Amino acid sequence: MRSSNRKALAWVAVLSLVMAACAQEAETTTTAAPATTVTTAAPTPDTTEATPDTTMPDMTIATDIGVTEEPCPGGNPDRGCIYLGVLTDESGPFQAAAPALYGAQQLFWGTVNAGDGIGGAYDVALPEELKKDTAYQPDKFVADYNQIAGEVAAVAQSLGTSQSIAAMADYQRDHTVAAPMSWWSGWSFEDNIIEFGTNYCFEAMNAVDWAAGAFPAQSRELATIGILAIPNDYGADYSAGVKLAAEANGIEIAWEQAVIPASAGGDPTQTEAVAKIVGDAPDLVILVVGPSETAAIVGGAAAQMGATVPLFIGAAPSWNSALLASPAAPAFQAGIFFQSSFVPGWDTDSVGHAKMRAAVESISQPPNDFWISGWVSQYGLKAALEGAYAAGDLTKAGIEAAAWALETVDYEGMMPERSFAGDANDITPREAVIGAYSADASTGIATIQDFFVGPTASAYEFTEACGG
Repeated sequence: MRSSNRKALAWVAVLSLVMAACAQEAETTTTAAPATTVTTAAPTPDTTEATPDTTMPDMTIATDIGVTEEPCPGGNPDRGCIYLGVLTDESGPFQAAAPALYGAQQLFWGTVNAGDGIGGAYDVALPEELKKDTAYQPDKFVADYNQIAGEVAAVAQSLGTSQSIAAMADYQRDHTVAAPMSWWSGWSFEDNIIEFGTNYCFEAMNAVDWAAGAFPAQSRELATIGILAIPNDYGADYSAGVKLAAEANGIEIAWEQAVIPASAGGDPTQTEAVAKIVGDAPDLVILVVGPSETAAIVGGAAAQMGATVPLFIGAAPSWNSALLASPAAPAFQAGIFFQSSFVPGWDTDSVGHAKMRAAVESISQPPNDFWISGWVSQYGLKAALEGAYAAGDLTKAGIEAAAWALETVDYEGMMPERSFAGDANDITPREAVIGAYSADASTGIATIQDFFVGPTASAYEFTEACGG
């Protein structure tokens, strides 16, 4: 579990390594398996005659698994390579998201490699052979991780909450740092996870707080909420936040019903969920599901209820721009669906969004919010690799120590900066944004409420995972 003491120990380790690197000690430190090698990373030479040479002396870099002196395939010939693994979902409920998530991560590191890479000495690669389709199944996820564990320095995508939890003991055993594609609130208490964005619980609190103010302002009543959620950690965590904010706002939870994705054997038409809405319509329905379920539920309810259909708010993973090409498109275009999220949409004016858009456009792919998620997920991992390189230790344990010690991660304006060094209650992001359908938005969803922290999230004492 994360703690201030462990963070302090990490800082001691990092500082000691920096001092050793700058002193260019000749001795090679031996460690337990896996074997650690020490290579020399030469600084980029100063080619400006009028400027004195102020580069640092050569520094020794310790490496073990997933880092080579040989260049990445197709990479810069004068740099080594850091290999990252990908544990994604290409055949489960988030299979439609998989190409954009993986593609965005490849584009992110391609952009990094086109610049200085990591310390001007290493490129980063996410090769196809180190990508696994876990099918959103925890047992398969663990088996797939162990197939690539001996070849990767870190995991760039660890998709799914219960899936990543299942692999946690193995991540800890191997000192593997992983960037989750999941926003479970429990990640704030796990050292091997370098999460990004606001967790499901705080996102949900903000969604309800926003609705409690926005609905009455539009002459819409908000006295009851129905919750439709996948029965896993994703569903439990977001639902917990909804309940906390509903109680704080004096709103009744009318009912809560599980939704089984079609990929897990559920009904593709989500007939039971639609029937629950039609038969016992609340003022607001919260959707903690995948995009396919969103289309079936919103489209099905709107078709049966017409103008009396309630409003919907979907969690961040519930939307995919492809829904506007589905039979449910008229329901979304009617303005009954809102999306809460940890990051603003495609058209946002930020340095990071601009880089991401340019990269996606360079491969002639259409806008999709999953490109955003894939791209922004890598900033924390990049900061950890840079910290480990600066400390002279790109072993898996060195990357792990650098991740614990991160005091600032800059997301280039896509999200607020954050720290990973400190108490979870103090450093965990609490901001969220709200989006709504717009014909002018590249992905169909435009941000209508920029980053904000509602009163429920602001007051909440965060000492453990909300749900799951």
